[in-house]
Amino acid sequence: MLKRDEEAKKLWACHYPSLSEGNPGLLGAMVSRAAPQVLRLSMLYALLDCSTEIKVPHLTAALAVWAYCERTAQSIFGGRQGDSTADEILSAVRARPEGITSWEISNHFGRNKRSAEIREALASLQDRGKIHAIKRDTAGRPADVWKLASNETADEHLNGEIE
Repeated sequence: MLKRDEEAKKLWACHYPSLSEGNPGLLGAMVSRAAPQVLRLSMLYALLDCSTEIKVPHLTAALAVWAYCERTAQSIFGGRQGDSTADEILSAVRARPEGITSWEISNHFGRNKRSAEIREALASLQDRGKIHAIKRDTAGRPADVWKLASNETADEHLNGEIE
């Protein structure tokens, strides 16, 4: 049985919280097992080094490999929510920085998407802090205009989107 030496235990304690926190969307699903993967990699490096303990260089190498894996997953899945309707709505909102109404979103889907499905996707995106609604007065009842959240930008996730 391999165990970490004292220095590796300290390093692991520093990195474990960030390896264990969850991320939303498809990216979160792809990198959700970070801590166990880094542990396995550090064990492999120790075994390849014929060591009876996991040491700082083994753990550091494992963390570097995992960082590369996360960057790769971010570039592929970063902008995706894991819900095709939400992904399409987010893409439409990014294309319209001035905002897009719920009616325009429905038209975007050719009026072939159930309103309940659109509402669920909008709520999910809003809960994740991706978009927000602004009420706009009209001749009739007020319209919801959906815009990117302040922490989002139209260009920020382009490399995560698949054309």
